Amino acid sequence: MALVTYKNLDPRVVRDQNKPKPSTDFRQHKFGARDTAKDSPPFLTEAELIKVFKRFDGNRDGRLSRQELKNAFESLGSYFPTYRAIMALLRADKNRDGYITLDEMRYLIEYALSCNYYDK
Repeated sequence: MALVTYKNLDPRVVRDQNKPKPSTDFRQHKFGARDTAKDSPPFLTEAELIKVFKRFDGNRDGRLSRQELKNAFESLGSYFPTYRAIMALLRADKNRDGYITLDEMRYLIEYALSCNYYDK
């Protein structure tokens, strides 16, 4: 039996160590956030996100429902706005009444900032 060395292996089988395979680990992907390339615009600030969420308070009651959150995340360019709305309610709705009030808005903004949305 011949000794197998690096030189006599088929080059298609040997992976170049300087160019590792791209990861297919989906846990690293931020669902709903746009791709963040070098030339992409800057991320939205806290003040800009507050304006967006207040704009989508349709009935002006000072609370955001799940549908209003979905519409807001849709306007931000989320790939999965329904998922984002549900996650926002789970993270920001501290009293579990199904709405995000002005008191809970800071938790919503923290969540939206973690999603890395940027101005279109």
